[in-house]
Amino acid sequence: MRSFILYMGLLLVLNHIGHAQTPLSLEDCYRQAEMHSPLAAQTRLIQEATELQIKILSSSYVPQSRLNGQATWQSDVTSLPIKLPNFEISPPPKDQYKLTLDLTQTIWDGGVVQKQKAVALANQQAEQQKVAVDLYQIREQVSNLFFGALFAERQLHNFEILQKELRAKLTKTQASVQNGIAIRSNVLSLEARLLEIEQQLLETQKRRTAALEGLSLLTGTAIDTNTPLVALPVKTQNSEIVRPELRLFDAQKQTLAVNEQVIKAKNAPKLSAFATGGYGRPGLNFLATSFQTYFIGGVQLQIPLTHWYTKSQGMEIRQLRANQQRVERQRESFLLATQVRLANQRREVERLQALVESDRKLIDIRSTIRKASESQLDNGIITASDYLTEVNNEDTARQNQILHEVQLLQAQNNLRLTAGN
Repeated sequence: MRSFILYMGLLLVLNHIGHAQTPLSLEDCYRQAEMHSPLAAQTRLIQEATELQIKILSSSYVPQSRLNGQATWQSDVTSLPIKLPNFEISPPPKDQYKLTLDLTQTIWDGGVVQKQKAVALANQQAEQQKVAVDLYQIREQVSNLFFGALFAERQLHNFEILQKELRAKLTKTQASVQNGIAIRSNVLSLEARLLEIEQQLLETQKRRTAALEGLSLLTGTAIDTNTPLVALPVKTQNSEIVRPELRLFDAQKQTLAVNEQVIKAKNAPKLSAFATGGYGRPGLNFLATSFQTYFIGGVQLQIPLTHWYTKSQGMEIRQLRANQQRVERQRESFLLATQVRLANQRREVERLQALVESDRKLIDIRSTIRKASESQLDNGIITASDYLTEVNNEDTARQNQILHEVQLLQAQNNLRLTAGN
């Protein structure tokens, strides 16, 4: 029999463990929301597009080939205005045909392709950083829903404790009425307050359910009312700003810097080799009247000169540098606005810390007064309405403490979010 009882007890413990919900932290919500967001897929797509662009650019080093065909008829052809005895030089035909295969191999392009690859990688970094900035904005939505659900959860716990105490007091008061010690109105007052608590419980449960449903949608995971929420105090001593927007500004400046190198490379000397194989009439001998094969090969040097007298390169570079300065001003403006926001949030954290400390002292006082009034009610010195006044005062103090504690946790988290830590 004893073994059977131990076995059943073990089953109950294992069943409780199996149904216990894993605590959900705010960091878990952040991570799941970022993974679930459609924006997360953009990072991979941006990388794939960049890899394809680099492959296309690399094809510039592959020999470029082109097949050309041409047939013409002209009204006159080259002829020699001389006559030799017993020798006649026939003029070439007026209809001419040419089929050629042209090959071109870049030997040195001035570094254009290399710099264009660098631009592609810089653009990838900037685009991916834009996605990181957008994903970071999701954290604010997650934070609001999480702390809304946490506030409702703690309120529910407080209401349930208060409800349990008043039910016990109602049972005791009903017995006193039956014994002729207390009056009927005391019972009615307690019953009315219990109904009010039931309404508050219902309203708070609805608010919590709505917040958890929002979290479920953002994170892509099922979060029900049995899932405990965990929020630990956040250290806010680190004041360094490491927001993803700063990395975006740096990536944008780097992209502009690499584009400047591309402009310089486009105006650098370029060297290439070429070869042409052909079949046609005439061939290289323009006086020939028969179809012939031929071949031409060589190297080609190109030195752009236009930019020297049009000053186009200088204007393009000045435009890029002006854009770099504009990005730098945007960065400075963002830093200033963030520093102002951090200063306000630090003051808010200090204010809430002071309120939480004051709430603890106030609750101790209200609890002492409520216990005294409870004894007075039991002895018939005061009515249930008087007692409920002190109960409500203590409950208000506890509700304020819950509100200030959750607000403090959220303010500390907001301070960390603003700094990017």
